[in-house]
Amino acid sequence: MQEILKEFSDYLAHIRRLSDHTVTAYLGDARQFIYFLTEKGLDLRNLSREIAEEYVKILSKSSNKRLASTSISRKICSLRSFFNYLVLRGICSSNPWENIKNPKTHRRLPDFLTTDEVQRLLEVSMKNKRDHLVLSLLYFCGLRVSELCNLKVEDLSFSPACLKINMGKGKKDRIVPLNSQLVSKLEGYIQKSERDFADYLFGDQIKLHPSTVFRIVKRYAKQCGINKRIHPHTLRHSFATHLLQRGVNIRVVQDLLGHSNLSTTSVYLHVFDQEKVDAVNRLLKEE
Repeated sequence: MQEILKEFSDYLAHIRRLSDHTVTAYLGDARQFIYFLTEKGLDLRNLSREIAEEYVKILSKSSNKRLASTSISRKICSLRSFFNYLVLRGICSSNPWENIKNPKTHRRLPDFLTTDEVQRLLEVSMKNKRDHLVLSLLYFCGLRVSELCNLKVEDLSFSPACLKINMGKGKKDRIVPLNSQLVSKLEGYIQKSERDFADYLFGDQIKLHPSTVFRIVKRYAKQCGINKRIHPHTLRHSFATHLLQRGVNIRVVQDLLGHSNLSTTSVYLHVFDQEKVDAVNRLLKEE
């Protein structure tokens, strides 16, 4: 079974070209389901749709930790992909997950920082050039964590000033402009760290790990007194929200984020709806 999971991992990474984070999540979901089957004495080569439905019910009614509908949807997607691979390999004759419906999900408004909070975050990280650049690229370029970690020196251009995001989520390459401040800081960082053209921008020999990026964001948020639930993606959300607040066309924001569908970008428009509600409610507080 370990060999099958290893091959599935290679298939996701090299054939489907999914991000490292997604591959890890899919493998974890597959292992969890295999453990469930082992506990029940079942063989994955001959499973019915009823078993898949039973597993979803167990996930949704777990007494120790009730999963969000979005997490259950991802697990269904993971297992659908896993069994599609098993069918492709001839290990299974059919996919019991093929017609399993995802639970209804309620799209949550993305968390974002105010411009003042972003400024404080960047200022407090100034003494560490690497960490400061990590935070700056996440915000000023709206990068995903995987995209940041995969950046190489060769992906940067200073004339014109931009960076190329290679095969981001959804397999969509894109070009993101760099502002003049970032250009100056990146040039200084590359020169001082003596990085070659083919080197990763961050990390020595091996690329920066996503968990390191999470720690950087959490550490500086704590230092500058930001008490919100913050993670690297919060800076990407802030990038999109602040652009729209400044009147940037939503299709331009879509291209900068690398969203395949405009509906994905449109979630940021709901932020303004909430702002309007909050604004009106302030009148009640002032009475």
